Amino acid sequence: MVVENFRLVTPVELVYRRDLPLAVRDLANPNGSNPLLDGEWLQYNTTKQAIRSGGLTLSWVVFGERGRSDVQAIGKVPVLYIGKYEADTLIFDSAGGLAHGSPLMVADVTYDLLTKSGLKLQAGPSLTIGYVTRMPSINGQKLRFFNTLT
Repeated sequence: MVVENFRLVTPVELVYRRDLPLAVRDLANPNGSNPLLDGEWLQYNTTKQAIRSGGLTLSWVVFGERGRSDVQAIGKVPVLYIGKYEADTLIFDSAGGLAHGSPLMVADVTYDLLTKSGLKLQAGPSLTIGYVTRMPSINGQKLRFFNTLT
């Protein structure tokens, strides 16, 4: 069964999408040791190529399923680039006391025993990506958030 890691609640027509070139094309390989998943966050490196985000800079969420042949062929991954939206994600860290309205940041999180770029409670100097709008306990174990960056 295919796991849906990320789902938009907001209509996709309201969000501008863009394909970012991957710095490491092996991330698009679904059989790789740590493949890129829908719902992970990417940022630009110094050569304007996409890498997994560390959270201290502007980041965009991956909006494409693992193993897409077009992503593998051209080495570009679709992201939600401009526009505010609400979405559900499985790639998050629930530690630290998440609550409705909590600010979120992008950071390394453990998902399926692998290190991914996901959401967690904002701590210290970081960029606020959005806010919790529905807790996983009442949302099928998915964290619902509102992305406030445009």
